[in-house]
Amino acid sequence: MNELNSYEPEFIPTTPEPTPTPLISTVSDWNPYEILPLPPASKNRTSILKNPISLNRQHLNITYTSSVGLGGYAVGKVLSITKGPFAISYTIHPNVTNPLLVWAKLTVSDPWQRIIAEDGYNRGYSSEETKTITIYREGIHYLTIEGEFATVDYSVKTGDPALEITPTPVPEYYEGTWPEGEGPY
Repeated sequence: MNELNSYEPEFIPTTPEPTPTPLISTVSDWNPYEILPLPPASKNRTSILKNPISLNRQHLNITYTSSVGLGGYAVGKVLSITKGPFAISYTIHPNVTNPLLVWAKLTVSDPWQRIIAEDGYNRGYSSEETKTITIYREGIHYLTIEGEFATVDYSVKTGDPALEITPTPVPEYYEGTWPEGEGPY
């Protein structure tokens, strides 16, 4: 029998397709003093005419919350946003009594180091202590926080689903007598 004419297909068992894990926006540290490499060029440019933005308000959920003390140097965060738009809400807490010394600046740039949004406290910005920056893009963004004599509490809000909160059980109330030096009082 000729081997070329006697071809029998090999049986390959089918395996189910794995379900992809949902993408959640992430925040990580980066050094704002290093030079970033240029990202690869994208051939598919989106257009405002092709992708109309919905006029309905979208509810944003807090994805990341942190606080940073400003001492005259910059602090950087890489924001990998998977579902836009996103917002950065921040509150400035001055550490000194002279308000003229306190300043802060938050800058959001894209991977090509073009500034997308910028806001701050004093030094050319208003002295309003609580503000929000909204950005209507998704992708990788670089957040730079700089200033002096202040602490900044900030949170990143995205269109990602809200994080699940698992309740912690409360210990039962103790009705007996506490030994000397112990107990709630």
